[in-house]
Amino acid sequence: MQVFAVWEPMLPTDIAAPMSMVLRRLGDRRVRQFWDRQHLLAKRMAVDAHSPQPAQRCCVRNGVLWDLAAVYRPGAVWREALPAAVFFDGPVVKVKTGIDAGLAR
Repeated sequence: MQVFAVWEPMLPTDIAAPMSMVLRRLGDRRVRQFWDRQHLLAKRMAVDAHSPQPAQRCCVRNGVLWDLAAVYRPGAVWREALPAAVFFDGPVVKVKTGIDAGLAR
């Protein structure tokens, strides 16, 4: 299993990439963390956030997805469009049950 966490500046206090204290929140060795200053991934995910993608109930600000968790089937590949997720919603702090269910598939 691979886990990617992409941090992006969304709040006025997000002036730089997260420091060690923040990065340690996701201390599992499977997690790879990235800083996306220009929201490239989130903007592209927003473009592809339509059927067959599950509809998210939150997490869009100025056309940018944020604080969102997405779980994909093993072997899913992003080609021309984002593959359909088994779970696609947030905010992350409120959707642990959905994340766990998606990972159990």
